Amino acid sequence: MPGYGFVRVCAAVPRLALGDCAENAANHAAFVKKAAKEKAQLIVFPKLSLTGATCGDLFRQPSLAKRALFALKGLVSKLALKNAVCVVGLPVLLEGRLYDAACVFQKGRLLGLELNTLPENYVFSVPEKGFSCSFKLLNQNVLCGTDLVFRSENFSFTVGFDSELLSPSQPLSKRAALGEMIAVVGAVPELAGSFNKFRNTASSLSGLWKRGLVFASSASGESSTDNCYAGRAFVFEKGRLLSGRKQFQAEDTLTIADVDCEFLRFERPLEVPSDESLVPFLISELQDPKPDLALNPFVPDDKALRDARCEEIFSIQCGGLKRRMEHTKAKRAVIGVSGGLDSTLALLVAREAQGLRGLGPGSILGITMPCFGTSGRTKSNACALMEELGIEYRTIDIKGSLERHFKDISHPNDLHDAAYENAQARERTQILMDVANSECGLAVGTGDLSEAALGWATYGGDQMAMYNVNCGIPKTLVRAVVAWYAEKVGGKIGAILSDIIDTPISPELLPAVNGKATQKTEDSVGPYELHDFFIYHMLRRGASPEKLFFLAKTVFAKRFKEEKIKECLKIFLSRFMSQQFKRSCSPDGVGTGSVSLSPRAGLRMPSDISSALWLEKL
Repeated sequence: MPGYGFVRVCAAVPRLALGDCAENAANHAAFVKKAAKEKAQLIVFPKLSLTGATCGDLFRQPSLAKRALFALKGLVSKLALKNAVCVVGLPVLLEGRLYDAACVFQKGRLLGLELNTLPENYVFSVPEKGFSCSFKLLNQNVLCGTDLVFRSENFSFTVGFDSELLSPSQPLSKRAALGEMIAVVGAVPELAGSFNKFRNTASSLSGLWKRGLVFASSASGESSTDNCYAGRAFVFEKGRLLSGRKQFQAEDTLTIADVDCEFLRFERPLEVPSDESLVPFLISELQDPKPDLALNPFVPDDKALRDARCEEIFSIQCGGLKRRMEHTKAKRAVIGVSGGLDSTLALLVAREAQGLRGLGPGSILGITMPCFGTSGRTKSNACALMEELGIEYRTIDIKGSLERHFKDISHPNDLHDAAYENAQARERTQILMDVANSECGLAVGTGDLSEAALGWATYGGDQMAMYNVNCGIPKTLVRAVVAWYAEKVGGKIGAILSDIIDTPISPELLPAVNGKATQKTEDSVGPYELHDFFIYHMLRRGASPEKLFFLAKTVFAKRFKEEKIKECLKIFLSRFMSQQFKRSCSPDGVGTGSVSLSPRAGLRMPSDISSALWLEKL
């Protein structure tokens, strides 16, 4: 099984015996062996972890640095058969100068020595900016410097120190551009409120740099003379906390996570380091990645966060529509209301946007256009909702118009093909456009991002509008925003919205039976929760078809069989590649998130691209 770009990293907080280098080396070795059983590929220890960071003036004693070096030699030898790359902190004496250093080694080989450019203890020397030189250490030629890059075929990383991480000058920002991950060694004391503040800072920098960040800090074995140490350990991926150690948690607790380096390269390409600072190493690809991913990347699991996200998105939609209505001097918002999720959200947005303009619900005109497939449930919900919201609405039955149209184009009424379905969508769009013109209004589109990705819209029909308020929102998020609004308003409006949420998604273009819809969108294209997962991970994280399949199998293992996931992914890839021509001429619409299919500000791709390569990879 390929690793799909995932690298397993571990922030290590072993037991510390202050000043006892031999015991610390033994504790390091035990931790590495424990992490190696979990197939960790990069293990990061705290700053000065072989001695302890609070030895103070004792670092001036040559014996401590010598003992640390001797302990390092034994540790490197003991771990010679381990494949993991280790980052260990110790004081190092080079040409008469003492440095706070982090040694990187693997399989008995010293890869490099990163020197702290902002040591907090005055006994340590400050290396010159851009310093890089080769030294003889433990009978090996070792590259020492301040901006070393450790690179393999699978991933690359740089090393930093807590003082550099927290410095206003941000010396690590340059280093972060050189590798997908940055390993930060630290010895941070605990003060009231500092734990969360530090974690938020590290998270923010990881997000700002678009890099993985592994941080390990000293635990309770450090001196308690003036401070207390809690053993901080975090693994971040572009600002997202993948794994974290609690304050004062027992030492030797693994803080381990799989970081998606392929995604990080997609987010921010690597800069080319100088040959003098590049350290190559070999490491096997991770064979059993365990990605930490949400079922729905667009909708947070936490209710408070989800409500805040929905409120923000709704506000963005309202702000965008308000601005467009003002700019076009449109007096009324004209919306085709079907009783489905998308048109319901567009209606709620229009009501709020017009309210922001100081206009009442009478400035909105809702139009229901029942035809062959309209169900009693959707039509009654549409009318009831508009009545409760105080919105004027009209019902325009289009059956007669369609029957005349079919006669004009010599199309049998009982031939339920693409022309039969699409003619209904185009007729509805024509009505909305013409009514908007006659009312000095704006025809507000309702199609969402998921439908645009799949091309699940009629070209020249519901694909078109004068402004689209839902184009930046996937179907699962549309449902979440409507649910948030329903809970917010409650009462009869909330009850109607809840029933709309529970109604199966359908274009209602095939004849209804006994007033019930016979067509369900997800029966044709597959579950929207899968499609939204594919959209996010392909467009936002750059996942390949085979990686999409692996991720979906991992995340949806308890919900869908592999055959169902693969079938749905084939539909997604085929439709996504073949339906770009609809997106290429889509109307303006407000973007609400980091995924956009707008041909102007989001996705740029040719309309005649072949899907063969992507399907072949799958």
